[in-house]
Amino acid sequence: MSFGNVLGLLGCRKGNLALSFALLAPMLIGLTGGAIDMGAFIVHKDELQAAADASALAAAKEAGLSGWSETSAQAVVESYLDANIRDTVSGVFAAQVEVDAQTKQVTVTLDQDHRAYFVIGYFHASPQIRVKSTAQASNNSNICVIGLHVSHAATVSLDTNATLSAPDCAVYSNSVSQTGLQSSGNAKLISELSCSAGGFLGAIKNYNQMPLTDCPPVSDPLSSRPAPPVGACKEKDAVYNNFIGELSPGVYCGGLTIRSSSNVTLKPGVYVMKDGPLLVQSASQLDGKGVGIYFTGTNASFAFESSSVVNIEAPTTGPLAGLIFFQDRLAEDADFVITSNKARNLLGTVYLPNGNFIVDANNKVADASAYTAVVVKRLLLSKGPNLVLNTAYDSTLVPVAEGVGPQGNTVKLVN
Repeated sequence: MSFGNVLGLLGCRKGNLALSFALLAPMLIGLTGGAIDMGAFIVHKDELQAAADASALAAAKEAGLSGWSETSAQAVVESYLDANIRDTVSGVFAAQVEVDAQTKQVTVTLDQDHRAYFVIGYFHASPQIRVKSTAQASNNSNICVIGLHVSHAATVSLDTNATLSAPDCAVYSNSVSQTGLQSSGNAKLISELSCSAGGFLGAIKNYNQMPLTDCPPVSDPLSSRPAPPVGACKEKDAVYNNFIGELSPGVYCGGLTIRSSSNVTLKPGVYVMKDGPLLVQSASQLDGKGVGIYFTGTNASFAFESSSVVNIEAPTTGPLAGLIFFQDRLAEDADFVITSNKARNLLGTVYLPNGNFIVDANNKVADASAYTAVVVKRLLLSKGPNLVLNTAYDSTLVPVAEGVGPQGNTVKLVN
């Protein structure tokens, strides 16, 4: 090549432009690819965070229904990833699930790795993306016992050979006492969950699973339930001896006593025990379907003695729908006692906000009921009863009072 040709080539602007482009092209491509990578990375992180949020919410709901099982929660998250991430997006995705039954929280940590990126993948350690989400359930799936007293040393108490059989629902003691929940001697508390706002007393043998402590108290779910109207007295100081027949709803001033081998059927409706107790004694029997009993005034309580037979089912409609017993919230502290060995059907909710519900029988109690729920100031089981709290809500028309029975878990993100 001549010297002139060389000078001509150096002077050619087209050649300089081509050379400059060739030199700048890798850099431009890298910048463009990096920008695209960064956008994709942000989108992928947002998608993974959304997956963490959705799977945490689903897992918290499932964990509440299945007794806060980490295995169940992990299965829910893995299923979500399989359906929404792994089968549709390249890369490796891993999940770590933590369950805290006490706070009712599920924490999901999701990792993304080995996903193809043009540039950004070289600048991120393994994993490429890590996100975390925590969801919390606001209540448990099924509540059948609430002991309302906030400080007593034995708000829920079992002793001697007593048994509380509630395998499919939760038992709560609101007492902050270190012994607010007790199961001692040969007693046994069987429940899906037992929870104390304070502590508990008892050994491993006294519980099918050890109680949770420092639980948030459960507020009275029936605190706003209106009391039924109390009219004029239907009867005063009513006593039935050797009586076989029916009684009608109304206000029984001074209470109602059934004794001496009487066999009484209560017609459907609301019965008010005013300033006196309901007593079933002396080998007598009391039956009633669609019956709710309200206790108000002084000495208003019940006692079902050992030789009696009691079968009561709550109303399906009306002011006491779903409630077998309802104690006036302004009433003084009172004992409601079952020593009957044949109180097998108590269908509905026992609501005694100022009452000590004492079960002191030597047989099963309430086991023939489709369901029984207990909201009382204190629950005391002594000697040898087996209080059975069934949860066959769908097998009866008697409604479940709001706040007990099956609870629709409300879950929310807390991170």
